[in-house]
Amino acid sequence: MEEFYKVIIAGLDNAGKTSILTALDKKYDFDKEIVSLKPTIRVEYYATEFLRNKIVFWDLGGQEKYRKLYQEKQEIYFANTDLLVYIIDIQDTKKLEMALAYLDMILQNFRKYKMDVPLIISFHKYDPEFRENEGMIKQVEDLKEIILKKYPSFKILFQQTSIFDIISIVQLISYGLSIFDDKFFALSELLESYLKEFNCSSLIVFDKNAIIISEYYNEFIEPDIYIELIESIKDHLFLLKRMLEESYEADYNFSNVGKNLLSYLHRVKIAENSLFISVIIKETLKEEFLEKFTDFLNEITTLLRPLLS
Repeated sequence: MEEFYKVIIAGLDNAGKTSILTALDKKYDFDKEIVSLKPTIRVEYYATEFLRNKIVFWDLGGQEKYRKLYQEKQEIYFANTDLLVYIIDIQDTKKLEMALAYLDMILQNFRKYKMDVPLIISFHKYDPEFRENEGMIKQVEDLKEIILKKYPSFKILFQQTSIFDIISIVQLISYGLSIFDDKFFALSELLESYLKEFNCSSLIVFDKNAIIISEYYNEFIEPDIYIELIESIKDHLFLLKRMLEESYEADYNFSNVGKNLLSYLHRVKIAENSLFISVIIKETLKEEFLEKFTDFLNEITTLLRPLLS
């Protein structure tokens, strides 16, 4: 049965909310568009599909005058919220206190009306050059501790995101949307099982909009292989779009990644929907992988068909 979900994207002005949605929509070649973005006026809407469900993102402008408006008209802006994605600009340390205050206003509203709304907090602009920065790491951990201590009754998931890492943007939205059906837990277990069976580095299922339905990674990935892994997954996002939009004859594609890895993208149709399975595997395991892949396709089709029918 088709469902409609309301997802609020909130945060202070210039936190990067609209940039995240633009990057999610475009997947690539979005740099110039982001540079020219103007502040959101009140609310902008972005609609998409996720496993036949209609998702409407409410991109709330973060300027002070709009934040006051949302507070005065909470019954209009926050009613029937299914998921809150709250964006904090981790680089703008002067506004962190203000960002926490705005978050508090929203969550107090949820408490007031007894709304059990799951929450994803994105520490945004966590760009690649900051990943090894001890000060930035500590700042993120401190913020997590403050938030968890203040809101113990809320279901909260934390993410670090950057528009320079499209995978982090895709994961941000994907993790949020996966809470809408408990079958995702069984799907995650299936991927974990076959990741070991294939002995692969990563196993990901995308929908036609390149939103991750489920994913699993080998916990022992060498640093140089990890870089190649991320680049190959980005390539799969581009290839996925080509498979849908161009007269791409094959439903699968093998390509080399570095010296030792193979990248494999396979399109599978379930109930007239195209899904895409991304696998990164050692080249020496290709034949063994192909022998087992049919069984995986059968199992995942059985699991996903109820979500797509």
